[in-house]
Amino acid sequence: MLIRFTAKNLFSFNEETEFNVFPNKTQRLPHHKIKKNKVDILRLSAVYGANGSGKSNLIKSISLLESMIEDGLIIKDLKEVKFKLNDDNEKEPVSFGVEFFCKSKVYYYTLTFDNEIVLNEALYESSLENDKLIFERTFENDKQKIVFFEEYTKDEKNKLFVEVLEEKLLQKNELLLSFLNEKYNSEFVDVKNAYSWFADVLIIIKPDAKPAAIAHILDKNKKLKEFANDFIKTLGTGISKIEVSKKKFIDLAEGSDEKDINEIISDLKKDPKQISILRQRETGEEVALVYENKEVIAKKLVTSHLNNKGNNINFTIGMESDGTKRLIDYLPAFDGIINEERVYLIDEIERSIHPIIIKEIITKISLDESAKGQLIFTTHESCLLDQNILRPDEIWFAQKDIDGSSKLYSLSDFNIHNTANIENGYLNGRYGGIPFLSNLKDLNWHQHEIFE
Repeated sequence: MLIRFTAKNLFSFNEETEFNVFPNKTQRLPHHKIKKNKVDILRLSAVYGANGSGKSNLIKSISLLESMIEDGLIIKDLKEVKFKLNDDNEKEPVSFGVEFFCKSKVYYYTLTFDNEIVLNEALYESSLENDKLIFERTFENDKQKIVFFEEYTKDEKNKLFVEVLEEKLLQKNELLLSFLNEKYNSEFVDVKNAYSWFADVLIIIKPDAKPAAIAHILDKNKKLKEFANDFIKTLGTGISKIEVSKKKFIDLAEGSDEKDINEIISDLKKDPKQISILRQRETGEEVALVYENKEVIAKKLVTSHLNNKGNNINFTIGMESDGTKRLIDYLPAFDGIINEERVYLIDEIERSIHPIIIKEIITKISLDESAKGQLIFTTHESCLLDQNILRPDEIWFAQKDIDGSSKLYSLSDFNIHNTANIENGYLNGRYGGIPFLSNLKDLNWHQHEIFE
């Protein structure tokens, strides 16, 4: 579970800006509040804001940190990353901080860097009493210093290792968290746990993201396929069933360039674990190629709709609407939120989806008391501002300040009555987080005759 995240001098965040999932005293939707190591946290959050307010930059910031940890390196070019509207910020470093729950522990990881140098990096085990240092790394006078938890350096061999690590092994632009996980994770269990949260637990879905090889995923995961069919029927798309069509690639590719066919088959035979994706340019239909039972098999999704006589008629995915395709793309995520202890961050969750359908989906997730995962999403969709779906402390707003920087704040900062219509209040500008529009007459717009 994500507990809190801070960013400074990053994208539209000038000063240190925090997002968190700490609950307030509201009694609504009590099953949204879960306790982890004596800390109460929420499993659902929505972030609202006008275009350009910075709500997507929250997801973008966490995604940047995740990618650097997986790569093991800080990024080189900071020109497009630092806050641009203050000249002084060009000389200031970029800072992250993230607190999260993983493997029965709460961890806090911080990272500060500039000019291809990690200036500070630390990992703590958090608690309500005293935080326990796992490692801290600093950089001063062109030298880096690394300190581990006290018990570790009582061993003389470990002291020597730290010295070599500081002077020889760890480069200035490398992340210690990633380095230790890759080479010494059996010795540093907490490092392994923390790294696994970024690599395996945290899942970030951007507006244009598509799950790779969803036909293959549904074919191999029967439970997910059952969930997909049960779920999609309730959303009014007209789909009665989702199936996976499987054919031998050699038959499907008949008439295509023989050299290309042989190259694809050869690559898949060399590495049977890989999946090759083909997409039709006209329809966007995806075909997953996999090596199974000594054959290259082509898999694609087929949807069924009932005709006027109650018979199933098959459609290709290319025949479905953009909104339906988007819903199908989301199916693994929705299943994960309900059935797995993972953290899903989804930017523009309502993209291409009808307001009634997205409200139905979020309502299902909200009211499911057995849901195991955490969902944090950005949205413009005001119909979700319903106290029967989201608690006030689960609703956040992003708004640009006068200096162009983004501020994040929670609806719980306001005195909200439990019967208040927060959608109307939001649309009327009571809580901020909406566009400020000029009067169109002031723009000297005039009606012009286009046709005579």
